[in-house]
Amino acid sequence: MNNSENITSNDTSLQTIIEWVSFPGDYIISTLAGMDIGAYFGFVEADVDGLISIALSVILTPVIIFLLIYPFKNLVDVVLHCARHELRKDRIKCKTGFVVLALFLSALVVKQYSIEPWIQDGIFVLFIAAWLLWFAQGRWLNK
Repeated sequence: MNNSENITSNDTSLQTIIEWVSFPGDYIISTLAGMDIGAYFGFVEADVDGLISIALSVILTPVIIFLLIYPFKNLVDVVLHCARHELRKDRIKCKTGFVVLALFLSALVVKQYSIEPWIQDGIFVLFIAAWLLWFAQGRWLNK
C-alpha cells in the first residue's frame, strides 16, 4: 500500500514539473489560438499540450530563466564595479546612479496605477531633481 502511494506521489510531482516547464509554449499557443494571426497560422486550442507547444517551451524556458537571472548578476557586477573606483567622486556618482534608477522605475510604476496625482507628480519631480543632481556631479560638483 505504501509503495503505491509513493508511486502516485512521484507521478503527481512529475506531472507538476511537466506542467511548469511546458507553460510558456502552452500560453503562447492558447493566446495565438484566440487571435487572427494564430488562426492564419493554423493554431487551435487543441494544439495546447501538443508537439509545437513542447518545442516552444524547450526553447523559451531557458531564455526565461536567463532573463530572470541576468539582471541580478549585472546588478551585482555594477555594485562591485562601483566599489572598485579609485576616486571618491566616481564612487559617489556610480552609487547615486542607483538612486536615480530607483526613482525612475518608481515614477514609471506609479504612473501606471490610479493613485493620488500629487504623489505621481512628486515622484516624477524627485526623479528629475535627482537626475539633474547626478548629472551635475560629473560636470560641476565633486571635482
